Amino acid sequence: MITYVGHAVFVLILFLLSVNILVMLLCSCHLQWLQGIESSLGDLPLKNYYRYVVPTMDDFSSTDYTVNGPKAFFANMPLSKTLTMNLDVPEPWLVEPIIAIHDLDNIYLENLGDTRTLQAVFELEALVLTGHCAEKDHGPPRGLQLILGTENTPHLVDTIVMANLGYWQMKVHPGVWYLQLAPGRSSELYFFRDGVDDGSQEKSLSKRIAINDLRGNVVHLEVVKKKGKEHEKLLISSDVDNQSKDKRGHSSWNSKIFEWASSFIGGRDHSKKSNDCLKG
Repeated sequence: MITYVGHAVFVLILFLLSVNILVMLLCSCHLQWLQGIESSLGDLPLKNYYRYVVPTMDDFSSTDYTVNGPKAFFANMPLSKTLTMNLDVPEPWLVEPIIAIHDLDNIYLENLGDTRTLQAVFELEALVLTGHCAEKDHGPPRGLQLILGTENTPHLVDTIVMANLGYWQMKVHPGVWYLQLAPGRSSELYFFRDGVDDGSQEKSLSKRIAINDLRGNVVHLEVVKKKGKEHEKLLISSDVDNQSKDKRGHSSWNSKIFEWASSFIGGRDHSKKSNDCLKG
């Protein structure tokens, strides 16, 4: 019975398709066949509304772009839905709204009253400098500390290398920067390695990075441990830390007991000597 019904439905679909094609050929018209249309929608089928807005050419004159600049117009927007307003920018851009009258994450058009427009000023705060760090014949150096700065101020921003593909990121601006291993355990154990693996690679504690456009930059780093440090771990386990803390705690407690006992014995000797002097 199921096979028969399925075959009948398949024949019916073929028949309707053939009728559709025949009508299009005879009448030279476009026929759109809609099946299963719902009478009402419980949710909006469209979630995102995009408008492409960009100046047609670079203009650094004194033109007031708040009035004459490129605009985006959205019409027939849902009034009772919660809307958000943001910019869809290239991935390396870190853009934030700096001036906005309304909460751009919770926009209710029906609550705006006579206000017909929404205005906001966005600022390109920084570029995101990303990269990956690897250690030859080992996994990514998880927890490796990196600092970024200039020649005069080496430490302006910092980050750590993650375990997932050795990923790291920092906020930067266009210019020349110096990426270094942070003072401490990171610079004590590792070098940056440059060049090919032919025995002539150079080792350093810093790398110069030039950001000369707004497309960002992906930096691939490779580090190698210093001679004699091959078997030392970058991160000390919590167990070792706890044991060292316990040892310090026990030693301090023992020293306190020893001091108390010494003072107690010393006090008794002092009182005994005083009594002997009185007797004499």
